[in-house]
Amino acid sequence: MTTSHDPSLFAGVRARFPGTSQRAHLDVASRSLIPASSLDIAQAHLQERVDGVIDKDRYFGLVETARQRFARLVGADPVEIAITKNVSEGLNIIAASIDWKPGDQVFLCSGIEHPNNLYTWRNQERLGVTVRDFPAPDGLFPLEEVLDALRSGAPVRVVTVSATSFKPGFRTDLHRLGLACREAGAHLVVDAAQAAGITHLDVEAMGIDALAASTQKGLCSLYGMGFLYVRKAFAESLAPRQLARFGVTIAATHEADYDTGPIQYQPGALRFDLGNYNFLASALVNDTLGMILDCGTPAIDRHVTQLATALANGLAERGCQVVRPQGALMANMVCLKIPGGAQASDRLQQHLQANRVQAAVRRGLLRFSIHFYNDLSDVETAIGVTAGWRGE
Repeated sequence: MTTSHDPSLFAGVRARFPGTSQRAHLDVASRSLIPASSLDIAQAHLQERVDGVIDKDRYFGLVETARQRFARLVGADPVEIAITKNVSEGLNIIAASIDWKPGDQVFLCSGIEHPNNLYTWRNQERLGVTVRDFPAPDGLFPLEEVLDALRSGAPVRVVTVSATSFKPGFRTDLHRLGLACREAGAHLVVDAAQAAGITHLDVEAMGIDALAASTQKGLCSLYGMGFLYVRKAFAESLAPRQLARFGVTIAATHEADYDTGPIQYQPGALRFDLGNYNFLASALVNDTLGMILDCGTPAIDRHVTQLATALANGLAERGCQVVRPQGALMANMVCLKIPGGAQASDRLQQHLQANRVQAAVRRGLLRFSIHFYNDLSDVETAIGVTAGWRGE
């Protein structure tokens, strides 16, 4: 795995994404570009279906390779990785499998979270669970307040947070939070929608108990596939709320075999697999996971953070209101407050699109987000076009 920041490495990556020649695509937080190789892989897979020549054992092999590669990406064992449809399904699998007791607490911060990491836990309130929502007036995860609350001895079952918030796009200090959760006997559940494949994640070093990711953003692939990491000991303390053939261990020679004996769950997170799999998405994400692993997430992390810092600095120098509170841990995103509110943000987004810069508007902020196929020319283009809209 490459760990040094090699500009030529990322120039080679950029060449594999033809979309980079069409526009400055600074919107991986919504969805990524996909590489040109995806066309050939998808064509070959679909041609097999057209021709009726299907080797399902090989298809299952694609799934297992994807599972193994994602495990490498986050520092896990493949037995700790379940295959899902998306982040929301992964988070819901965990929430539904915990044996909640009245009075249990979940800690979260709605000010920086995507709603799919909120409704999942709010849905447990019907079981007597208390969801404690910490304020984030500056757009940062309130780490010190959460650490103090964990030390208080309250019956906290889960602390959930995004590795990188979807708005305003700062990373959470998962090392400190994970250690505090371990000491308090709470489980740290991480939404990695904006981080997987972009920022460096190490589930063991960070003390993460569960982590959900999807493939259409930092993993540069399709909608409709995701991964769920669950620490093996944690997974084996959980009974799946939903169960299918792939989640049980039986003596079998075919996926359709059935055993009338007592149910024995698969080890680790494998018990959460529900078939069948998205084989096309598995083939495509294998290609991009290989590319990401070849670069190494430490190097990708440095690359995108350096570009984001250059973008934030350049926009600030041109008088833009960059959201960058004191103490923020920068990742791959830059958000702007636009005078005139949401309508003005929408108009600026339209101006950017007309000038071949792709960005997003989230909760009234204009959001740029960067991946390893971006380079300094994208940053300079975004700064110039944004400043031009301001009439400078």
